[in-house]
Amino acid sequence: MITLFIKALVDSFLWCFGKNKLSILTYHRVGGTGDALAMDERLFELHLIWIKRYLRPINLAEGLALQAKGILPRGSVAITVDDGYVDSYNIIFPLLKKHNLKATFFISTIGFENGYLWDEKVAFIIMKTKLTELIFDNKNYSLLSDNERITCLTDCLSRIKYKTIAERDALIEQLVIQSQQKEMPQQFLTKEQTVELYKAGMGIGSHTHTHPILLKESAGIALEEIKQSKHILEGIINSPIDYFAYPNGKFGEDFDVTHIEMVKKCGFLAALSTDKGVLKDQKTDGFQIKRFTPWDETELKFVLRLALNYCQ
Repeated sequence: MITLFIKALVDSFLWCFGKNKLSILTYHRVGGTGDALAMDERLFELHLIWIKRYLRPINLAEGLALQAKGILPRGSVAITVDDGYVDSYNIIFPLLKKHNLKATFFISTIGFENGYLWDEKVAFIIMKTKLTELIFDNKNYSLLSDNERITCLTDCLSRIKYKTIAERDALIEQLVIQSQQKEMPQQFLTKEQTVELYKAGMGIGSHTHTHPILLKESAGIALEEIKQSKHILEGIINSPIDYFAYPNGKFGEDFDVTHIEMVKKCGFLAALSTDKGVLKDQKTDGFQIKRFTPWDETELKFVLRLALNYCQ
């Protein structure tokens, strides 16, 4: 009965507001990754089930093509996954195959070289160090409990995120020296796994090389970050990389019109932000496409928020 109620509610929203609109969901880490901030694996699978039950899942490239022609089915939703951690292959990919779904994976290519991105290195240091307290950026943190470590991690990530690449690396090195945590386990996709994703019909997109906040970098560094990631990924899958996702992804905070022009110059066909909303017009919004993900743990709340997204 509740399923019929939700479907009727969703269909009414889609009929009134969903004509030729593409909703794009963005995920990051899922499951038992060691990342305290990762999404629960069971919740992610429930999201997939609910998406199939009430909406029309579609490959991102196909969705963009149909939307451009004005013939996109109502309720169309595409799944994207940012960063490129190994749980994209070990957890997300098997669940997508289980439910016969496709996703596009936006990858920061430094991970192929290092085996991780900067935020995972910070997480590993804070969650695994034997220290019971830590001093970072002139602030003392207790690490006696898991909750205190998570609080410390959240705060440190927020303090580091909006630094330049050089400043970020220097701050992380302070954590490495203080904690004596030098060795990092492999956390990232391999090139072979990326090829397997691509051959299975998953989309592969660029997410810069080292995942910086583009607005904090010089024009030269920002352009090189965009170009380098595209070049590396095209060499791996031996095919064009057409889509780009801005790191962090908020227009005016993380990127601006200068970076939109850089993305166009590099030959991408479209680019995605993390500003909330749906894609209505590629001519005006094709290089700052909105996307979001409700993290609700109940079927009604999750699906209702997705349906409401089409009202924008």
